[in-house]
Order: sequence, then structure tokens, then C-alpha cells
Amino acid sequence: MSATIQSSSSSAQKETVCHCQLPVRICTSKTKEHPGKKFRVCPNSLKPGKKCKYWEWDEEPVQQSLDAEIAAIKEDVSDLKKEVLELKKKKRGHRVHTSCNLL
Repeated sequence: MSATIQSSSSSAQKETVCHCQLPVRICTSKTKEHPGKKFRVCPNSLKPGKKCKYWEWDEEPVQQSLDAEIAAIKEDVSDLKKEVLELKKKKRGHRVHTSCNLL
């Protein structure tokens, strides 16, 4: 596996520990399938003879992106609801009453 190891003092990293109860390291994939994607591993995973099997993708940036997208969509929905209400008000104000007189 090819990876770049990154140290971070973020609270999220301090809270995440591996099966050895050590703070995990965030690494960056350099594979063709996942270039630049972050993942978390045990700090012992790269040491010969110490094989902690802890490994997971770091989904935090993805979640932040999704949260921002959801917030933008909610704002769009709110704006569209306001626009619909305004159009309904205009429609009510422009009703034309017609009557027919049959002889």
C-alpha cells in the first residue's frame, strides 16, 4: 500500500483510537483507485511485527461537503416555497369573474 502519513492535532483524530488504544494516523492514498483519499490507520500498522488491523476511510471531508450541499438545498426549497406563496397571492388578486346572461 502506498500512502502519505499526516500528523494532525484535530480533536476528531484524538478521539479516534485503534484496537491498540492508540490515536490513529490519517494517511493519504496514492493508489490509482483512490488518489488523494484520506484514511485512518493504527500507528503500529507500518511497523514490522506489529499488525493492528484497524483501518477505515476518513469520511469527514465528504460529510462536510454533504452537509453544505444539504443546507444549500434546504435554502433553495425555502425560497421556492416563498415564491409559490407569492404566486398564489397574485393569482387570487387577478381572478376574473365572468357571468353569462342567457336570453
